[in-house]
Amino acid sequence: MVIHHDLNQLNTPNRQSGIQKELKEFQLMHGVPNKVVFDRLPSNFQLQLVERTKKVGARYVVGALYGDMEASIYEFDKRTEYIKFNSSMYIFLQKYRQIVIHLTNYHLAKFLEKHNDKNKLEDVLLKVENISKRESLHAFYNILWKYETKECFYCGKVLSDKRIATHVDHFIPWSYIQSDNMWNLVLSCQSCNTKKSNKLAKSLYLEKIFVRNENLKLTAVHNDFNYYSERKLEALYEYAGMNGYVENWSP
Repeated sequence: MVIHHDLNQLNTPNRQSGIQKELKEFQLMHGVPNKVVFDRLPSNFQLQLVERTKKVGARYVVGALYGDMEASIYEFDKRTEYIKFNSSMYIFLQKYRQIVIHLTNYHLAKFLEKHNDKNKLEDVLLKVENISKRESLHAFYNILWKYETKECFYCGKVLSDKRIATHVDHFIPWSYIQSDNMWNLVLSCQSCNTKKSNKLAKSLYLEKIFVRNENLKLTAVHNDFNYYSERKLEALYEYAGMNGYVENWSP
């Protein structure tokens, strides 16, 4: 929002937040065009920018939120870069994720409207809601195609090696998790991927992906599995259902 939409995120006129300054300085240093979004930056630029903004966040944000919320959300250690969510708060945020996101976006949009010029505010709520962007799944496709059986995870149809006919599907919808994790991605035919869309597959497919992941862990080396467990995947499946995602889809 700072670079792509030039929206100020501080409530003091004619001043910028620490992170805004870092972003603007980085843009000037590397000649980054205004219309280039973060996901389209070279990977080394992304890492540099993350490190720079992380230092500012550690100085001004992590402790401030911790104090404002009276330590109810998380505990942290700046020295070891450690943050741990309170378990009951983590469960609350997962159960009511969609409500929390919608309320946060609404109030952020109201804040931006109050502290920015009117000529920058066209479709401000839409800009806020579209902060997270889906990235290309091409790298995941290559791994899955190499180690998986060449059939649709849902209907069992034999798949073609043509990318237009074979899709990578988020087993639990991306719109709930908003991240790409190997343990949540499966190969699918075009028809199943289109029809499943933003739905949850029947629970029998949950058991199937458990087995698939155990096999994939043994063959495909990928950092995503360092943080994977069946219990975590099952909980996310249940939480997605609590957030209104249509359940029991099947081909």
